Amino acid sequence: LASFAGGIMLIAFGILSTEFFPVADNGALQVNLEMPAGTTLDVTNAATTKVEQKLMTWPEVKQVFTSVGQGGGFGPSQARFSTMQVELVEKQSRVRTPDQLSQVARSFGTDIPGAKVTAAPISQFGGPGGAGVQVRIQGEDQKVLAGLAAQVADIVRKVPGTTDISDGGVTGDPELVVNIDRQQAADLGLTPSQVSSVLRTGLAGSTVSTFRPTGTTGWDINVILNPDERARVEQVGEIPIVTPKGATIRLGSIANVTSISGPTTIGRRDRQRSVNVTAALDGRTAGDVAKDVQAGLQKMTVPNGYKVTQGGEAQSQNESFGQILTALGLSVLLMYMLMVALFESLVFPLMIMFSLPLAVVGAFGLLAITGNTLNMMSMIGMILLTGLVGKNAILLVDFTNTLRKRGLARNAALLQAGPTRLRPILMTTAALVLAMSPIALKLGEGSEWRAPMAVTVIGGLLTSTLLTLVLIPAIYTIMDDFQGLVAGAPALVRRAVGGRPARRPHVAEPELPRTPERVPVPLGAD
Repeated sequence: LASFAGGIMLIAFGILSTEFFPVADNGALQVNLEMPAGTTLDVTNAATTKVEQKLMTWPEVKQVFTSVGQGGGFGPSQARFSTMQVELVEKQSRVRTPDQLSQVARSFGTDIPGAKVTAAPISQFGGPGGAGVQVRIQGEDQKVLAGLAAQVADIVRKVPGTTDISDGGVTGDPELVVNIDRQQAADLGLTPSQVSSVLRTGLAGSTVSTFRPTGTTGWDINVILNPDERARVEQVGEIPIVTPKGATIRLGSIANVTSISGPTTIGRRDRQRSVNVTAALDGRTAGDVAKDVQAGLQKMTVPNGYKVTQGGEAQSQNESFGQILTALGLSVLLMYMLMVALFESLVFPLMIMFSLPLAVVGAFGLLAITGNTLNMMSMIGMILLTGLVGKNAILLVDFTNTLRKRGLARNAALLQAGPTRLRPILMTTAALVLAMSPIALKLGEGSEWRAPMAVTVIGGLLTSTLLTLVLIPAIYTIMDDFQGLVAGAPALVRRAVGGRPARRPHVAEPELPRTPERVPVPLGAD
């Protein structure tokens, strides 16, 4: 109980942190560049080139693949976004990890006006690392959602260990809105479709013909306004429109041209508008950051009809840990049921089950010493330990029962079973520890992802092996005395408890009286 409590205290006092999946060194990272709204593709390309040149100066970089004009996880493709996939050299040939390089890359946009550079290591699933922090805001009014998103973003920004905070795009991009005065346009003989056609030609361009020299497939001829004549909102109102009567008017005389800000995307969840405020992790685990974020969210004043909840890794971690704990409890139950059937007793399996808590302190302790966290892989290691640590107790208890059936007393059987089974116990434990060592040492790329599972198994095996040889004989003695107390109970209770193994005391057989043998003697002999 003391060892089990020690393992739980490592989590309770924050010595052992929790997260969904450990961050692995996969030898790659992704750098994203975001320019101000309305930035042209050429300006974004020039800014991307500057960032790319800085990346190529790193000795750790092997090659960079760049895409300009794509969202890269931000949403639909836009001219103001670009992504850079950075492939690093082998792990043994560099000193800095992708996480450390990502922190440096985030500062590459300081000398580019309006640029925002974010970076994240490539995860073990092939894509960029997901948002470690995600807060979901649900409601109906877009303005209220924008205000709540700004408050949540400020809370997340103040939490240590967060970076690359995004408000979910509620600030929006600038939009050009043209409201046509239908009555005034009709007086001039114009329809809204004719006005929109002129506007589309002036701003986006229209293909009016094709130039086909002999022997070629030809080139389209596009008509569009000069960029200098459509760069500002005021210039859009000066676009000329020819009426059916041949007169030329300005667009501003029959329409109101304004610029507003609209959301880039509108997401819905449970038939309500939803905005996600996200942030990446920087030096802290998702579990620790989620606790601090939740403490800040509880202080917010949320209007009626709106809901603010945490999602992302925090939600996945809570759901997955609940499922894995259920699987752990089920594995313990199945192990007990199997041993009850094999031992034909309810007590002897309980003795063996006492060895399971002994693995907790070793598993959690070695995770804390090696700097690993309690995550999905380490929890899978705990399920593996359920079957592995019971093996030592099974060897000890089974051989003790065998010796007692041969006629040895309880204490004598325990004293003989311990040294006899010590060698196979140590051999099997050493084989498992050595087999798991290469995984625990994190030798290859991406090995940080599976290392916690090996560390959990090694730590649990070491402590359970050492403590089982002391605890199980003591538990066996206590249980045997308990069975002696119920010896006078009804037969049904004795059978359920299991009773003590049958012992046949050595009783000397009574010597039968000898009868003289009759030996035939030939006639005439003496």
